[in-house]
Amino acid sequence: MEQAAHPIALDRLLFTRSIVVSIPEHQPTNGVVNMTPANQIDVAPVLDTAGQYIATMRSTFNAEKDPTAPYSIDMECIGVFTVDEKLSVEEARRGVTIAAHSVLYGAIREAVLWITGRQPYGPLHLGLSVLRGETSADTQSK
Repeated sequence: MEQAAHPIALDRLLFTRSIVVSIPEHQPTNGVVNMTPANQIDVAPVLDTAGQYIATMRSTFNAEKDPTAPYSIDMECIGVFTVDEKLSVEEARRGVTIAAHSVLYGAIREAVLWITGRQPYGPLHLGLSVLRGETSADTQSK
């Protein structure tokens, strides 16, 4: 039995912001450090290109540079997706948002692990991010 092609495909992925700062005043604690992401996803059709969407995901961790956490992180990743033109605009936007959250946050997690693995406090393994829902301007997840 042949499977149908998925209606959304990733064309390209790139980073436009990769900032990982080691906190010099970092004081390790015996407890778990809260490195919960603050995420923002923006999805929009690419003008003059039918069936293409661009998704931008920005994830920040410990923006206030709390010394109980080893790092302050600000990452932004962009994905370009091709969508089957049979999908409605609403279905395409929703599908790209879900796919982008998974793909782009996964790329951010991998980049953070690699970069922090070469920093003084060692590799940081980020947890999962759960897509919460849409607001009028963008989709927030935590």
